[in-house]
Amino acid sequence: MTTGRSMRAGEAVLGGGLIALGGLIAVETMLTPSVGRAVVGPALFPYLISGGLVLVGLSLLREAFAGAVAHAEGLELDLWAVALVAAGLAVQFLLLDTLGWIPSTTILFAAVSRAFGGRRLVVNLAIGLALAAFTFVAFNYGLGLNLPEGSLVERLTSTDAE
Repeated sequence: MTTGRSMRAGEAVLGGGLIALGGLIAVETMLTPSVGRAVVGPALFPYLISGGLVLVGLSLLREAFAGAVAHAEGLELDLWAVALVAAGLAVQFLLLDTLGWIPSTTILFAAVSRAFGGRRLVVNLAIGLALAAFTFVAFNYGLGLNLPEGSLVERLTSTDAE
């Protein structure tokens, strides 16, 4: 469906912003000194994210200039879903040091699942727990990067008897 207008300003601004952000990430990654000359190194993921942002930005610009919209009324925004995802991110940020990666990410997954329409809380928590545990093991033991265990977990598992 087209609107009859030649450009949708909101989508054009968002697309341009994503392209600029992708470019900024690429430039900053190039300017960051790297160790070694490995093909796959610490700069790979920032470059992938940069490329993804530029591609999404270009797609948004194309749609903005074509005048295509997803809904006849314009942009449809579910504020409740946006607030739920934002709350999940805030809870994860606030609880990450205390509870650790696995519980805080499980809560985030359940919040995002609910925002996308998931109604089964126990199933969403179980899936979130499995994914969070998998990423924790993969990063901590597979890649040698340390995701936070949480101060509460460290206190409960400490071998110091007082």
